[in-house]
Amino acid sequence: MIAATAGRRVTPAIAIANPLDHATEIKHLFVAHGMPSFPDYFDRTYPAAVRGGAMSWLGRDESGRVVMHQACFPRRFASAQHELVACLMVNLMVATAYRSFFPALTLLKHAVQDLEARGGIDFLYADPNTAGRMLLEAVGFAPMGTLQRYVLPVSDRRVVLDGLIRLFHAWLRAKNGAGAGAGMAAVAHAAQGFPLGSVAAPRLRSPTVAAYHDAALYASRLAGYPGALDWWLTLQGPADGQAGPPAAALLIRGPDASGMASLKAWRRAPEVDPAASLPSLIAQLRRRGCTRLQVSTLAESAFGRALRRAGFIPRHDTVPILAKALTPAGAACVAAVDAWEITDLECDR
Repeated sequence: MIAATAGRRVTPAIAIANPLDHATEIKHLFVAHGMPSFPDYFDRTYPAAVRGGAMSWLGRDESGRVVMHQACFPRRFASAQHELVACLMVNLMVATAYRSFFPALTLLKHAVQDLEARGGIDFLYADPNTAGRMLLEAVGFAPMGTLQRYVLPVSDRRVVLDGLIRLFHAWLRAKNGAGAGAGMAAVAHAAQGFPLGSVAAPRLRSPTVAAYHDAALYASRLAGYPGALDWWLTLQGPADGQAGPPAAALLIRGPDASGMASLKAWRRAPEVDPAASLPSLIAQLRRRGCTRLQVSTLAESAFGRALRRAGFIPRHDTVPILAKALTPAGAACVAAVDAWEITDLECDR
């Protein structure tokens, strides 16, 4: 995104701002630089994000025009030892005339310094493109892990290939077993009206790290949520009771017209094996005409390894995750990449 531009220009003046107060200027910057869908994204995402503490940094040229933007969205994580506050760095945009290294670096330095001075934030993280990665590393971010996309074959419209996929699933069940939590009652729910409060807080024991979810997160990361293609699968054990949270809950979007479905959230109680949901999930997906199920998580995590054992195949498209710890608790969390259990719902891309 950042490329050298001929000519010398004055470095833009940078200030922290409530993005809602400058919505028109920010939208214009993105639309003028090849992102016509950004205004809809802004309207869907930023109001709730600002209520949760989101902020922007704006760079203005000598005429006062917004030529740079960087936002930060708070995210809450939990482990057995700590409740943590993180900030996800999102929506970096620099006007073409300022796309040399140092204006963007100055913007990011300003943002990081403000966040450090603010206090109450344990770590910053981002999933940048190549140019953004260079800038983040220049202000102290370091690689934490790799967001890896995985795909599970579910069915095929060709009878012979579908039979082979069924054999693949049977082989996986024989090799791995269904895992702890198998045999629980599985129920599919439309996303409209699903009680998100029942799956908001992570329920994992140490050392697992997971994120809190709320309605604003789903709406911001999933355009149109809750839509016709969004549904939840819950597993309920005999001891859970109808009023308590489910033993496991998975949010699926799709399948779409191509047969692809995406697993966007995977919530489970500590005693429930990740593989326990898969037989019921596969059965539901096959009934809905799904051919492939995709999910993204950290390749270096125990959760990523569990997905690979369950038959999910890693694809070539990966995204680096960079982080910068601001507190000792944040440093411990960032270092514990093996314990992270997230999907791309917690990221920006």
